[in-house]
Amino acid sequence: MKTKLFAALLLAAPFLVHAQAPAAGDSSCMAKVGHHPGPEAQHFGRHGGGHEGMPPFLRGVKLSETQKDQIFEMMHKQAPLMRDKAKVSHKAMDELRQLSLAERYDEARAKALVHTAADAQAEMALLRTQSDQKIIALLSPEQRKEVAAQIAGKRGMPL
Repeated sequence: MKTKLFAALLLAAPFLVHAQAPAAGDSSCMAKVGHHPGPEAQHFGRHGGGHEGMPPFLRGVKLSETQKDQIFEMMHKQAPLMRDKAKVSHKAMDELRQLSLAERYDEARAKALVHTAADAQAEMALLRTQSDQKIIALLSPEQRKEVAAQIAGKRGMPL
């Protein structure tokens, strides 16, 4: 029983670390987890860290007004989907935390919750990848070279 509990907690640990909501108004904590105060934060999720709500990989790339408008429109359309997936993930993680404190541990329920959270996170990653690809497609060859050089110069920088 202890081995199963340990295995479940080990599986859930990465989610538990990232699932904690920052304290209200704690902008330093919010910045650490990729959330920035302000209206753009609720619309752009991880892309809120860039200039004017742009993805970080576009930082320093000169975009036309048309490109900025197209990117904004894409991100704005994607926001409700991302929010829905984030809500599913957070709900599953909240239930998993409650289950870890319950008198009776339910292995099947724990696995289902972990899978629900992981599926939601995977769908969010896919949505981000799709939007990043669409954004890259909007760029000129010169702008793509700038992005590639910027990413190559910053190992581990998210797209």
